[in-house]
Amino acid sequence: MINLFQAMQAFVKVADVGSFAQAAAQLNVSTSVVTRHVSSLEQHLGIRLFQRTTRKVVLTEAGAQYADGCRMLLAELEEVESRATTASREVAGDLRVVALGSFSLFRLTPLFAEYHTRFPQVNLRVTLTEKRVDLLEGGFDVGIVTEHMIRSESLVVRRLINSHAVPVAAAAYLAQAGRPQTPADLTAHRLIAAPFDTTGPMWIFHKGDADSASEDGAESIAIDASFTVNSMIMQKQAALGAMGIALLPLEMVEDELRAGTLVRVLDGYSVLNGDVAVSLVYPSREFVPRKVREFIDLAVGFFK
Repeated sequence: MINLFQAMQAFVKVADVGSFAQAAAQLNVSTSVVTRHVSSLEQHLGIRLFQRTTRKVVLTEAGAQYADGCRMLLAELEEVESRATTASREVAGDLRVVALGSFSLFRLTPLFAEYHTRFPQVNLRVTLTEKRVDLLEGGFDVGIVTEHMIRSESLVVRRLINSHAVPVAAAAYLAQAGRPQTPADLTAHRLIAAPFDTTGPMWIFHKGDADSASEDGAESIAIDASFTVNSMIMQKQAALGAMGIALLPLEMVEDELRAGTLVRVLDGYSVLNGDVAVSLVYPSREFVPRKVREFIDLAVGFFK
């Protein structure tokens, strides 16, 4: 089967220099290869492109017209390639990011601000969600999501943080409902959770810190939440509103714990299945546009 692009290149080169041998030398191929390309092109078109003698090669009338058209097509292709490679090197245009909404509000704004300062020609197009997302179908360049939100198996996944979850409640709620002393006491409390809790229908507690914890001796508490919502931000607000006890990432509630607006409960226990792992995901390690690569490198360094 004819390689039309290579055949056109060889034909135009012969037309320009007037010699098969010189064209072959400039293309860094053998003369037989150039001759074969031109012959294939003539057979494909059903016309003679050159009048050949032992001393010179001359374009036919049809060959001259075809050569003009080929030069235009090859020039346009070169321009298209140039624009594509330039775009891949430039840090400009739109960068489409999908991110876990509740995580974004308290960790990602400084990252976006730093990226925008470094690369002001890039427009950040950020979509916040709490749902599973298909990065490719959604047209996103990169995602900062929990791993359960990833719908495609073909993505590169790089862990950014693993945020440990802790049970918290407002002091007003604890004053009215009492403070749980053991995980079993939670069955008598109002609980705040996601509609389909990603940790499963149970919170699993272990006495002591998380580093020394194991499944042996763990205590599982069935979750029968009185308030469910698919946003950790709303879960936090519900806890602040004295609606019950919520299991939230420690980094998300550190300021409130220091201020006393939220109180950590069961602080002698660690929760084995409540951690929130947030990862950077993107479609490929190869041919990554520079604007995406710069964002990836900045995000990885930002969360070290």
